[in-house]
Amino acid sequence: MSAFCTAQVLINRTTASSSSVVLEFGNEAKGIVLEPIDFLSSPSTGTLIFDDNSGSFRYFNGTSWSPVITGGTSNSVTSYPASGQIILNDSNSAADGIFIIEDDARAMVLPVVPNGALTIKEPSIGHMYYDPVSQSIKVFNGVSWTSF
Repeated sequence: MSAFCTAQVLINRTTASSSSVVLEFGNEAKGIVLEPIDFLSSPSTGTLIFDDNSGSFRYFNGTSWSPVITGGTSNSVTSYPASGQIILNDSNSAADGIFIIEDDARAMVLPVVPNGALTIKEPSIGHMYYDPVSQSIKVFNGVSWTSF
């Protein structure tokens, strides 16, 4: 079964911050989690992962992967969940991923959590949010918060 719809998806919010948003989260002391996975050999441009082999958040720019930031927990995956896809704003996608946003004019907005490293209790490996105080994306690597 499949369905197609075009919409702005708001999680824990009642209004979008901008018309350029396709997916937006509320501002509570939370974030989203990128589950650790093995490194992908043929990713789509814009792919975000928490690389279980290196213990680092990585993104693919269409040519190469972002550099590894060392010091994170690696080899934490012991089993892999069943495969499936969620695709926003299209009925199919050539991208290989589990959650895909197909929109050339709108983007995902991460949860905005000021000083989240101090307020998010018991983060999971791959937990991420935007910190407006440091003006950076924060990702928990299993040991500490890293900034991008």
